[in-house]
Amino acid sequence: MEKIKHFDHPYHVLSLSNKKRGDQILCEACREYCDGQAYVCSREYCDGLIHSCSEGCRYSLHVSCAKLPQHVQSPFHPPHPLTLKPHDPYHLGGLFKCDGCTKHYKGFVYRCEDCNFQLDRECAFMRTVKVIEEEGQWKEQLLTHPYHHHPLLLLDKVPANERYKCTVCLAHCSDHHHSTYGCIPCRLIIHDGSCFERKLPPQIQHFYHPHPLTLSTALSDQEDITCNACYEKFTRVWYYSCEQCKDFVMDIPCTLLLPTTIDCIKPESDQIQHFLHGHPLSLCKADDQEQIMHCRVCDKRCTGPTYVCDSGRASSLFCKKIYFHKSCLEFPQQILHPFHPYHPLTLLDDQSNYSDDRCNACRKSTTDCFLYICLYCDFIVSNNKPRHFCLHVECSTMMMPAITYEGHTHLLQFRDDNIESNKLQCSACKSNICESYDFNCLYCDLNLHLSCGPLPYTVKHKDHNIHSLFLTNSPLQEEVEDETDEFYCHACEEERDPQLPVYYCAECHYVAEIQCVFSQIISSLKGEYGDLELRSSLGHSGKLICKNKAMEMVQKKEQVKAAVTLYDILKSWSKDEIEQLNGVLRIAETKKDTAKKDDHDEDSEFEFFLLFNKNYTQVMKFLDRGAKITTPFKCVEKVPEVNFEWAPVEEVVSVGGYMIIQRLAPILEPLLSKHGDISAMSTLRPRVRMYLYNMLCESIYSMINTKFEDITKDLLLKWWTTLRMLQFAEFKIQFAFDHLKRVVEAYLGLRVRKEVEDAVYKIDKDILALEEKRKCIIAAKSTKSSITEECFREALLLKHCKAGTFFFF
Repeated sequence: MEKIKHFDHPYHVLSLSNKKRGDQILCEACREYCDGQAYVCSREYCDGLIHSCSEGCRYSLHVSCAKLPQHVQSPFHPPHPLTLKPHDPYHLGGLFKCDGCTKHYKGFVYRCEDCNFQLDRECAFMRTVKVIEEEGQWKEQLLTHPYHHHPLLLLDKVPANERYKCTVCLAHCSDHHHSTYGCIPCRLIIHDGSCFERKLPPQIQHFYHPHPLTLSTALSDQEDITCNACYEKFTRVWYYSCEQCKDFVMDIPCTLLLPTTIDCIKPESDQIQHFLHGHPLSLCKADDQEQIMHCRVCDKRCTGPTYVCDSGRASSLFCKKIYFHKSCLEFPQQILHPFHPYHPLTLLDDQSNYSDDRCNACRKSTTDCFLYICLYCDFIVSNNKPRHFCLHVECSTMMMPAITYEGHTHLLQFRDDNIESNKLQCSACKSNICESYDFNCLYCDLNLHLSCGPLPYTVKHKDHNIHSLFLTNSPLQEEVEDETDEFYCHACEEERDPQLPVYYCAECHYVAEIQCVFSQIISSLKGEYGDLELRSSLGHSGKLICKNKAMEMVQKKEQVKAAVTLYDILKSWSKDEIEQLNGVLRIAETKKDTAKKDDHDEDSEFEFFLLFNKNYTQVMKFLDRGAKITTPFKCVEKVPEVNFEWAPVEEVVSVGGYMIIQRLAPILEPLLSKHGDISAMSTLRPRVRMYLYNMLCESIYSMINTKFEDITKDLLLKWWTTLRMLQFAEFKIQFAFDHLKRVVEAYLGLRVRKEVEDAVYKIDKDILALEEKRKCIIAAKSTKSSITEECFREALLLKHCKAGTFFFF
């Protein structure tokens, strides 16, 4: 027909015309450019109608689109016919979602307004095939399937553009290749023949997964899920899943494509099955391939014989990147490792999303590689996100012992290959770690200097074989009593740093600094001498966990105990306990206000008065001002909100009947042993006293880890304020004040001496500069030029005259 009228453009006739793609005329029905014959509006203008524009009406339709019926009846929506309508071009960018294939399209849509149901222009024409039976009636051709409760109908006009996939083989369905049966309401479509007749075992043991996989045919929801073998998405219709590992699923092709028995690796065979990949692997020569191959296990380049995926899943981009060194396929599926002596570690692909972007040992990225992962437990990282313990395959081969340490909740490792030197900060002394060796936590971001962490408690030295040397804090007691400024190592006969711990024989007064027994320390920490007692300069003890010990722990099923933290305890406090603690903490602010009324000196004068006779009194008045101490509770309305700053998520242990952070336990134990329960006279509740004990031990811990040269006035103020609060709470704390006063005196002495030395140095420097200047002047005077002589002569002559004298002479 040369001319037609269309229901969507009833005002003007559409005339048949030849259009080129370069004309950029869009078909209103499919929103594709017209190329060839098309129906175009025959009027130049549309008189202000919806399709009008200043250049004339461009309403056009492909010939095929113009022939689309206005109403259709679809098996997707039996209750009502669907009506062809233009889709709002301004809604969702002109896109609509087809309720049949769930894809998005532009242009006309077949829609039921009553049910808010719509199909695109191809899905709307899918039909069920009907045949004439002996009675002369048309009936739909159907089959029954053992895994579906509805009959499956033979379908006709299945779109060929990859809209529908066979539920069994996941290949695309179309009338051009296979007859297709389907249950339209359930969106279940199956190829006739081998797919329809394939037997799907209800349960299967697949070599790729340690647990049985169960067939799921329940059509609860049809969201897209990812197969753990090929990592391709598919619609959740029929699939296999693990009942123990809820997140593990495999599509039917990946599950049934392979035999269900595990074959050993046979070098003479070109094809193998392996637990590292869900499909068969074939042997090829990497040198013959054009692209560069990298092994999925070690991430190194493949050369020579290489195993590749042989699944035939051309659509899987993941399988196209599967390459394995033959040697890398020999890694065991499970290992026992000292770094995680609680459960076996299983070798898995990082695509499983078990890990959290870094290896627990080297702290490097775990992206796109295989890892040994613990599937039984997880732990909490600093951002409160749970993650599983994991190791790179390469890191798992280095069987260094782990270290249990009283000063920290988690296991530590010793590293002598720290490439992040100067980037890490020591969690104890807060200074940068400049050496290539240090201690790292295997579960969080704690880092320690070698001298700040757990070292062998005893060592031997070749020059002192009589007795063992014991780890001891420096300076030694006898050195303090001698008031010496010179500290020597007897092993190397060189001066040593008096603030670093040493190895010491008290009987012979023999001192060896850490560097002189360094090789023994390293060998001990690497487990070469077996189980050893470890000790830190703070008194925290530790021990090594070697491979055999890790195996023993796993065999005994020693599980990770649920740790109780200070944060957990504070969350259970009553309102009265919170009010009591806040009352103690507020005393710091009260004293601060009172002290400021009596003291007119500003903080900026603190350093200025160090050189005056009243400096000590001024410093004590400054300290009495107090500092604000953060309360562990943000509010006390209904449920207390605990502040992380003063309620760390650290494990607590019982010491003397008080729950103390494990890191602080070695401080409280000798404190109670020497001074008894210093809170015995306090009327505060037991748990309030417990918290104040933690504050006291935290301050002592800070003092132990702070060098005198690093002490600041703010740090002194913080320590002093803590003791003041405990004194207000009726703790017998005078011994701590006596010690802190000695620290203040030493701090002042160092500051005064330094300022005097700096002042003398500056004066000496100024004197030298003046002497140099004097020499230059004298030298200049002795070498007067003729001009200078003339100037001097005139000066002597005219110095008593006026400027105009002799003007007219």
